[in-house]
Amino acid sequence: MQYLTIKGEASARYEISRSIFICSIKGIESFDEGMEYVKTISKKFSDATHNCYAVITINNEQKFSDNGEPQGTAGMPILQVLKKRNLSNVACIITRYFGGIKLGAGGLVASYAKATCDGIDNAIIITKKESAILSITVEYSDYSTINNVLENGNYPVLDRRYDNAIEIDFAVPIDEENALRETLREKSNGRITPKKIEVKYIDYK
Repeated sequence: MQYLTIKGEASARYEISRSIFICSIKGIESFDEGMEYVKTISKKFSDATHNCYAVITINNEQKFSDNGEPQGTAGMPILQVLKKRNLSNVACIITRYFGGIKLGAGGLVASYAKATCDGIDNAIIITKKESAILSITVEYSDYSTINNVLENGNYPVLDRRYDNAIEIDFAVPIDEENALRETLREKSNGRITPKKIEVKYIDYK
């Protein structure tokens, strides 16, 4: 399993009819983290007319708010853009400073969607894959060969510890785990047996 998300945070500013829309968007690890981000941004722009948002996770937890805008004109358009872009584990807040000219329901929907798109376009989109985190102990004589296997396969190395031998923690997509285990055994003449530490989602460059 894999999903698209935002790396870190991004922002964008959009102005129409003297109303200013500021997008703040962030990749998150959990629904609770997303709601905390909403609180943080709402506090940062506490003088704004509205702070509307949408949060969505890979577990299909989602929440959105119009925050005082007419029903259906803000939170839902933000959420729909996130879904259309196939993004998960994302929190997006659109801050609006009202400029004195009403945009109408259609104008609001378009503006909140536009601001969300602009924020996404300014962000770094990454793919996170469900991965096994493995640990191996490598003799110095085998290190170059094993390191090449990990580099050529684009398996992210998370940690290296040097002692009498080298301990390496790395990630491998779960659907590639068995094949990589066999490759490591072959390359080391059976000396390397990976130990699984955990399963988690990892960003692959």
